Amino acid sequence: MSSATLMNMVALTVSNPSEAARQLLALKLSREALWIALALAVVLNAILHVLSNTLFSFPDSDLQELTDSLVVYVAIVGGGLVISIAAFYQVGRRMGGTGSFNDIMTVMVWLQFLRVLAQALTVVLLMVAPVLVAILAFGAFLLGLYITVHFLDQAHRFGSPLKALGVLVLSALAIAVIISVLLTLFGGPMLGIPANV
Repeated sequence: MSSATLMNMVALTVSNPSEAARQLLALKLSREALWIALALAVVLNAILHVLSNTLFSFPDSDLQELTDSLVVYVAIVGGGLVISIAAFYQVGRRMGGTGSFNDIMTVMVWLQFLRVLAQALTVVLLMVAPVLVAILAFGAFLLGLYITVHFLDQAHRFGSPLKALGVLVLSALAIAVIISVLLTLFGGPMLGIPANV
């Protein structure tokens, strides 16, 4: 895709996410291409995260601290994105959706690139107009939810944004339960807390 095509897709995603999702799904991207795109989006997200911390939070951080922060952030964001994709796929299928794992991955990876763009805008605003950052973050959160619902609706061929919202909510609950169980099983030992306490 050319830069002009990408910007047009960004604008379409904001103005008409359902049509944007249909165009993305029509590309029929391979699983290999999607994994590469996912990795690129996560790395870009992590770089911007570390950059913002370096510029505004941790001016005295050494290279090792920044490297550790980058690695941890990549693991968290990448792992969270993969878990979210799997949850949206499994929950959606159980609610009658017909989308494939590739379909869900396609729309969610594109959404991750949009988050990278929003994060880049946040870094710029922190330098020129910090007071607007909270407004941008809240607006991006609401817009992200709106886009995600329409993306899931198109990927699973529901024809019902309300049903897609149900997938989003149930997936979030399922992920929360899984994380809670994992923390119960492994969180104590990792933090040095005896298992029988």
